[in-house]
Amino acid sequence: MRNLLLIAATAALLAAPVSADCPCIPLTHLWTVKTCADWNCANSELVVANGDPQVIAVPVGMSDGRWLVLRRFVAGAAIEDQNDPFQLHQFGSVNSAVDHYTSMSTDMRPQLLTAPDGQVLVIALKEPEQSIGRHRPVPH
Repeated sequence: MRNLLLIAATAALLAAPVSADCPCIPLTHLWTVKTCADWNCANSELVVANGDPQVIAVPVGMSDGRWLVLRRFVAGAAIEDQNDPFQLHQFGSVNSAVDHYTSMSTDMRPQLLTAPDGQVLVIALKEPEQSIGRHRPVPH
């Protein structure tokens, strides 16, 4: 009888709700960008992601075959490559993203898209592309 009482008391303690004084910290998520030289590199990143919906491959839309791989991380879980030619800014609203997007010139090659988590992403070159806006001289 004592064993049954001890087991019941232990089960009641384990089933009791945990105190709300937990050190619960809301997680912040950040999007990062990685430039891939071609589709094979971007495809490899997608394969490694194993179907993670927070990894997206986007074509750059320039004369070369580069692709951008966007990945969502918990803040502090990854370090962004400072040598990557593209930068990414994330916004919680379309209005602020569009304001940022329209403030950039076309030689920065800006792209605006909505991520699966509802964030609005603006991706652009860190330095203006030199070939845009320059025309080759026409031979006479």
